Amino acid sequence: MPLPLSMVVKRSLRSGRASQLGPPPPDSPAGTRCPLCGRELVPGPSTDLHHPVPRSHGGREVVPMHRVCHQKIHSVFTEAELATTFHDWHALRHHPAMAEFIRWIARKPPEYYDRNRSTRARRGR
Repeated sequence: MPLPLSMVVKRSLRSGRASQLGPPPPDSPAGTRCPLCGRELVPGPSTDLHHPVPRSHGGREVVPMHRVCHQKIHSVFTEAELATTFHDWHALRHHPAMAEFIRWIARKPPEYYDRNRSTRARRGR
């Protein structure tokens, strides 16, 4: 009896075959800037990939950005809000919560990362 596909993937991942996870994220070339905060991107753990239109809503484009900026976007907006209204960088930057975050993060070094927590408005949803 053949094993379900999910079990096969788990076994291959356990044995060290990370190729099941897809290609590694591309390193950001030096001088690349975050599309949200405008600070320089440093290749490594402080950089993340973001889908402006979430994959669950048909988005395919991927943009490198700071992990802390990426986490903030997803802590403030739902995927539906990102798909309909906030897939545009201009709209994201002008949202009051994001504008306050950008003013705060501008003083941090490019490698800075801190875990964001959900906003009170989103917790009630």
